[in-house]
Amino acid sequence: MENVMHVFKEGNHEKLPDLLQDAGNLLMKASKKLSPTQLVLAVAGVAIAAIFVVSRIDEDIDFHRDAA
Repeated sequence: MENVMHVFKEGNHEKLPDLLQDAGNLLMKASKKLSPTQLVLAVAGVAIAAIFVVSRIDEDIDFHRDAA
């Protein structure tokens, strides 16, 4: 949860790998209880979140580049 706060609230993009690792660990633990369909949907959710974060980082980089 702490890595989520760093990445989304504070914009600390250096914590993104830790956040993705945490999400992967949670999926591994949950995979024992999930059906294959639920597991596919969970992985898709993590992928969508990662795409959202990367696009947000890209927008921040472009904004700072344009401001300079």
